[in-house]
Amino acid sequence: MKKQVCASVMGLVLASASTGAAAEEWDFLAGLSDDYQAKPSLALVGGIMDPDSGSLDSGAVYGVEFSLNCPLLQPPSNRIRQQLSLTQFDEDGVEITSLELSPHYVVPMSENLEIGFGPGFGVLDVEAGPEDEMLFGVHAGASVHYRQGAFFAGAEARYLVTTEERFGGTDRDADNARVLLKVGINL
Repeated sequence: MKKQVCASVMGLVLASASTGAAAEEWDFLAGLSDDYQAKPSLALVGGIMDPDSGSLDSGAVYGVEFSLNCPLLQPPSNRIRQQLSLTQFDEDGVEITSLELSPHYVVPMSENLEIGFGPGFGVLDVEAGPEDEMLFGVHAGASVHYRQGAFFAGAEARYLVTTEERFGGTDRDADNARVLLKVGINL
């Protein structure tokens, strides 16, 4: 049920964005534009991951994230920021390595502070004892970022819904909620 709800919400967000893209002048292939500025950032991320699986406890998740202004699509106001994150979770004999792409629609709140939200997708390598499976997932998240010169800091909350694979004779997913803190540099 929760997968259907998440898929419906993601579909609604994408449909709304495409309707808005037709109504306003969005910049497609923005990276080819003369006024495009990538404004990349590199950050260490760390926080708590809470798996939906009843047998797994919450635990630490950590990794790295690279972000930049989206070179494919930019709205007429505000912007879309691509976030590529690689994270690791290891708890109760289960190790999850996740690679996720998260485009966030970002709105400036002040000169240095911005909030964002958006969907994402990812690939997860899940090792549980002798079993090692690859799962695919979609997520929704919300973020806040602070930038001052070369300093970057932020926080993000995500909920990820994944496919299922067989572990120990039972079909299981790696659905989870995460809260992440970020600190890094603006390149």
